[in-house]
Amino acid sequence: MKFKLLLLTAVLVSALQLPSSAAISVQQTMSEEYLRNNGYSEQVYDTMQIGRAKALGKPYYGERETDYLKTRQPLRFFRKLHAYFDPAVDDYSFYHHDIKSSPSYTDF
Repeated sequence: MKFKLLLLTAVLVSALQLPSSAAISVQQTMSEEYLRNNGYSEQVYDTMQIGRAKALGKPYYGERETDYLKTRQPLRFFRKLHAYFDPAVDDYSFYHHDIKSSPSYTDF
């Protein structure tokens, strides 16, 4: 009797410790809806999509970056010049540039 009770307890304990089999793919964890529902910011989603596009060899620009790229060249030059002297200004080159240790004329 004790053996059957011990065996039944062992079976129940092992059944309770089974991992949950939630069916979620890697593609779903990278979706905007999943990230938004789990408290991540829009910048995290954009960063993930940029990294994914780089791995696939495709260009990816966020909504604000495409608006910036559509501006006329003189305005863009002055915005980059301002961003060069004020590092707090976003020039929308985040994750889209090669890091160089010294400044050059190509920064403008």
